[in-house]
Amino acid sequence: MTKPFTIHIPMLRKKGMLEQMNSFYEDILGYERDPVLSILRVPNHSNLAVCFKYSNFSKVENKKDKESLYEFFVEKNFPTLCQNLKERGVEFDMLARTPGFYFARIMDPSGNSIEIISESFEDDLNFDISSWNIYQDID
Repeated sequence: MTKPFTIHIPMLRKKGMLEQMNSFYEDILGYERDPVLSILRVPNHSNLAVCFKYSNFSKVENKKDKESLYEFFVEKNFPTLCQNLKERGVEFDMLARTPGFYFARIMDPSGNSIEIISESFEDDLNFDISSWNIYQDID
């Protein structure tokens, strides 16, 4: 088995944070635990993984001033994905529709920002996220 490229994600030094981070990335985002390497493999990217490293970086006064850790792209069903994340208690920092794409920024339990982007406005379940208080329609 080849060891995947592993990204270290900063994690607050707080009791129970490792469990919260594991739950967020596994149960909410769908990352898959590698039983041998003690890492979380990124869904649909077997050669990419994440692991958590304690850090004090998240103690920035204004979380919105921090850059995002990474972004991921979804081909379609962006509104459905956002609805599913919201139902699981995910905090959105931004949610917008622009002329060319959808954009969302979410936060993990340590305050790390993650961006989700989709160029498709197609949604199989026809979810409407435009009524959410954080939603912006940017022209």
